[in-house]
Formats: sequence, structure tokens, C-alpha cells
Amino acid sequence: MTSTRSRSIPLSAVLCLASAIVLILSPAAEAAKKKSSSGAKKNKAADAAVGAAPPSAASQAWEPPPKGDLTVTPLPPPAETKPAPDSAPPSAPPSAPPAAPSAESPVVPPQPEPSPPLPPEEEAMPALVPPPPAQYVEHLGPGAYPGMRGLYGGSLWLEPSFHGLQWPLMTRTGVGVSGSAWVDTGYEQITRGPAAPNTVRWLQQGRAVLRVTPTYASGRFFVQAQAELVANETQSKSQSDPGAGIVDTDDLWLRIGWWNSFDLKVGRFEGWEVYHTGMGLDINTLERRGATQEGLGGSNVNQPDYYGVTYLHDRPTGEGLGNVAVHFFPLRILRFEALGRLGTANVQTNSDNSLGGRGVGILDLGWLKVKGGGEYVKVTRGQDQVVTATNADGSTKVDASGNAIQVKQDSKYRKKQYGVGGAVQIICEPYLEFGGNIGRGWTSETDDNGNANGLGTYNTTSVGGFANLRIVRIVAPHAQGLDDLLLGGGVNWTRQDDSHRDSSGDVDQTAHLQTFIAVQYLVAKQLFVKAVLAYARSDYVVSFATPSTNTWSDYMYSARIRVMYLY
Repeated sequence: MTSTRSRSIPLSAVLCLASAIVLILSPAAEAAKKKSSSGAKKNKAADAAVGAAPPSAASQAWEPPPKGDLTVTPLPPPAETKPAPDSAPPSAPPSAPPAAPSAESPVVPPQPEPSPPLPPEEEAMPALVPPPPAQYVEHLGPGAYPGMRGLYGGSLWLEPSFHGLQWPLMTRTGVGVSGSAWVDTGYEQITRGPAAPNTVRWLQQGRAVLRVTPTYASGRFFVQAQAELVANETQSKSQSDPGAGIVDTDDLWLRIGWWNSFDLKVGRFEGWEVYHTGMGLDINTLERRGATQEGLGGSNVNQPDYYGVTYLHDRPTGEGLGNVAVHFFPLRILRFEALGRLGTANVQTNSDNSLGGRGVGILDLGWLKVKGGGEYVKVTRGQDQVVTATNADGSTKVDASGNAIQVKQDSKYRKKQYGVGGAVQIICEPYLEFGGNIGRGWTSETDDNGNANGLGTYNTTSVGGFANLRIVRIVAPHAQGLDDLLLGGGVNWTRQDDSHRDSSGDVDQTAHLQTFIAVQYLVAKQLFVKAVLAYARSDYVVSFATPSTNTWSDYMYSARIRVMYLY
């Protein structure tokens, strides 16, 4: 008995010591567990806040929006919030071992700590507003048109070929919309020589263009098309004329290339301009036609139009005529156009075929523009002619029945036109722009039998100049509201001599002097209002006429007001 009790005492002591160690270590383990859980939650919240907040706000203290009493100091941000201390710090051991738990005082397990508040980004995340979709159809603004062209609103600024620059410039895929509209109201008086009646007329005419330009662009590469739909008010034909073209087409072309490097263009369009007339002599206007000669019985002698590399400049007018052009831009200041024209004027009738080429080069330093070019075009018949066969002695060939034999024969009709011209233009921004032009052209023509046509064989020489002045900038530099006032003027002289030679060796000689002055004001940078006063004189010396009737002059005086809007 004694030995059994003595062995049970050490065993009881070991069990009591183990229980004491468990009771001592339980609070430290629980506190460590709480500290680890709290630290994990704190790190998780901080990571969420850093991931949601933008980098620029990472170092800024967040202040929640005020709620309730505005005098209450807002709470600090969650990233700086310290957890509430436990009843005993986890690292401080208890001063005495706690009493062993009993049935009367059960051990209460620690309560879980409340989750920290959400970061401000998660409390009120603003709704993401998607950006507006890119506009596929857009109105072409100033950025689509090249810059340094001339005085703002002046004739060089409005030059239709933009001095050879690529336009409209669209660097992103889409459909560009633009256009123009103008109305002219004018008066004209022409006093003619004794063989033709005088003319007095009032005239109003107009034109509106809607331009649509679909474009695919990828970097500098582009594919582009353009169509210009035109609504006409008279201009050259009556509204009741079935062929007046009240609704018509100007441009209709496609091109492919690289911006500011190269492009290939096909369709209906104008070539680059060389000869510039200034603020007057606009196409299809009273002063552009000048002192016309009408009613001269049977003769086709008329006032000559100026020549400035213009045989192939205008848009083709026939049903089956079109242009093909290649444009090169080797330097920022240098550009070239090589244009070809081919086709027939009417595909349903015995129409003529045209085949020609035109080359233009432009040196553009901004303030100085030098232009030059040349052209050649040949026109031939599109069908053979049917003629009566002849014998070697010139008699008519007949068949067995005595009827004349008809044979096909190639037409020998030929019309050749060629010429050269050049221009120099100087821009003194923002005060003055001016320039001079010169051109020389030749035309020769033969009939179906190869005989020279004297009236259709002639040469044309033109010289001219223009100047536009922003006079307010010089006279009153600080004047308000008059900065968009421009004064312009111009003069052109053309002479034409044909080969219609009479027995005395005289030929038909015609000359045409055209002058104008113009005043233009740009209302609200949008509406062009221009008044043009013009004077023209045409001189005639005709062959095959008596000395008393072979020389005369016609005089034209005109005035018009143009209102034009570009969009």
C-alpha cells in the first residue's frame, strides 16, 4: 500500500503542472491569433484601397463627405486607423496564472473583432461614363484644308486647287461633308460696232454645291472619293432648256496615296491652276465673258478668252471624257501634277475622241509661289466617213447599174492644241498679295479631207496681273470690325491671230482687255459679300472685208454683287 501511494504522488504533480502550462499559454495564443487576424484584415483593406485608388491619390489623406453636423471632425482614413487595444497587450505576459476554470465560472470565448470600414473607393464608386463614339460623318473644319494659301478670305486663299496641296485632308476614316453656295446679282451694258446690236441686261444667277468625301485612312495611307452635287440657277442657259443642267455634278473622283507624298487620282476634276485672275473674272460671270461680239452675220469672230495653260485645266464636259492624274510631293515646298485626259464627248453619236496630257509644277515657299506648266491635246473623229469613190482622173466610180459606189474612208480631221504658261505670286501677310501671269497657246485644225481650216488655226497670247489689299491694316491698324475688308483689282490682256488669210495677206486679229476693281467684306468670318465693277474692250480687225467695215471695237461695263457662304 505504501509503495502504491508514493508512486501516485509524482503522477498527480505532473498532471497539475501540465494544466498550469495550458492555462498560462492559452491567453497568449489567443492574443497572437487575434493580432494575426487583425493584421491580415488590415493588410487586405490596405491592398484593396491601393488597387482601387489612382496613383496620384495614393499619398493623399482621404476625407469622407460631411454628414450630419458639419462641426464634427471627420474620421481619419481607414489606412491610418489603429485597431483598438485588447484588455491585455498580446506581448505582455500575465502577472499571475489565472485560476482554473470551474463549472460556476465558465470561460467566455473571445468575440470576433468588427470588420474595418470599406475604403472610400468602395463606399461610393462613381459610375463609369463611356466616351462618346467617334463621329463617322463629320463636317470638314479648317483642319481639312491646307494653311498658308494667301490673305485670309482673299482670292489666293479661295484658289480652288489649293495651290496643288492635297485636300480635303482627312487623317481618320469617315465621311466628310462640306460645300458652298453663292448668288450673283448684276447689270451689264455692251456697246458694239456697226455690225452687231447693243445689249443691256440685268442678271441674277447662282450655284450651290454639296460635297461628300468618304475616306479610309490608316496612318499616312488613304483611299478617298469625292462627289459634288450642284444646283444651278441659270449661269449660261435658260432654266427651261432641257440641257441646262439645273442639277449637275462637278467633282466625281477617286484617289489613293500617302498624305504629303504621292497620290493617283481618276475621274472628273480640275487640274492645278497656273493663271490666277484675282478677286474678279470669276468663271461664268459677266466680267469674265467681257465685251462679247454677237450677231456678226455668219462670222465666228469673237472676243478671245485668256489663255493660262487652260486647254485641259477645266473639268471635262463630254459624256465619256475623264482625267487621270498622278501627284508627287518630293519636298514640302515642291509639288508636281501629271494629268492625262482621254475619252469621247458623246458615246451615242459621231463624236470626237480626245487624248492629251498636262504637266504643272509649283514651288511654294509660303510667301512666294512660282508656278509653271505645259499641255498638249489631240482631237480626232470617232467614226469613219462614207464618201463616193473616184477614179484616178477624178471621175465618179459607178457599179454595173450606173450607181455611184460608196466607200468608207478614214477621216483626216485633226485638232491639236498645245501651250505653256507661268505665274509668280507674292504674299505679304496680312497686308497684301499680288501676282503676274503669262501664257501662250497654239491651235491647229484640218477638215475631214485634211485641208487646213484658217479660222480654226490660231495662236493666243495672254498677260495679266492682280493685287489684293487689306487696307484697314495699313490706314487704321486698330480699327475694330473692319479687319475683314479687302480691296482688289486686276487687269488682263489677250490677243489672238488666226490663219484666215485673204488675198491681201491679212488675217483676223482680235484683242481683249479686261479690268476690274472689287471690294469684299467677310461678315462674321462666314459670309462673303463682294462687289465688282468691271470694264472690258474687245478690238477686231477682220479679213475678207472692206476697209470701212473690217475694224471696230466693243465696250462692256458691268457691276455685280456676290453673296457667298462656305461650309
